[in-house]
Amino acid sequence: MQAKWAEMAPLIDRMMERTGTEGEFPVEAGTSLAGDDRASAPYHVSHVVMQCLVAGVDHMHAAKTLVVDQHVLHLAAPSSLARGALENFAAAYWVLGPINRQERLERALRWHYQNVRDQHTALDVRLQLQSTREEQFAKLDSVAIQNSLDPKPLRAGYVSTTAVTYCEEHLGSALPLGVALPWRICSGLAHGRPWAYLGALRHEEFPSGVEGIVHLRLTSSLELALYPLLAAMQLLQELLRERERRALRA
Repeated sequence: MQAKWAEMAPLIDRMMERTGTEGEFPVEAGTSLAGDDRASAPYHVSHVVMQCLVAGVDHMHAAKTLVVDQHVLHLAAPSSLARGALENFAAAYWVLGPINRQERLERALRWHYQNVRDQHTALDVRLQLQSTREEQFAKLDSVAIQNSLDPKPLRAGYVSTTAVTYCEEHLGSALPLGVALPWRICSGLAHGRPWAYLGALRHEEFPSGVEGIVHLRLTSSLELALYPLLAAMQLLQELLRERERRALRA
């Protein structure tokens, strides 16, 4: 298992380097992604994909830094980080995946609507924002209308489950570890759910002195920390292939 970590670590380091290097992810003129960007301006589809890619790789690199570089094996933190990678890569692939441009534009706009919704949910209570949610929505509405899309349903945004399910259904055998199961296990660990802690972590039982109650010592493993991160790496590879197909001329 240490050998698998050693194999993955330089790949993650390289992706971290690439996401921080200007010009590593071009969108060439005449490609379908360039056409998407023209239609969605200023909310470029490629920018959605790049934001998700940067965020996902950042989470992957943090997990690798903890486990490989610092030799720290937390109970849930690596899975929480892998969850962030899975969600972001799934969102990017969900946006890029459809054959139809209208559908790609719709999904990119849903991502932006969700960004506005989350921003105002987080900040409106304490901060006076420069623009209201409705003003930001109106700008997105105009792009939707220009592309013959009804903005009303798009304002609902999207949820990660939708993107994860899409990847699971459309990539199939290309993802031997799947997306949904590792993502759900990661979510269970991130939220401290007993089903995930007791089902995924190693545990030793000790008597508590109270009938029906035991004390537990929980420990993680290199295998558990690797599993969702490897699933995220497989999804990342498919995302990069799809982005290259849409952004680069043959």
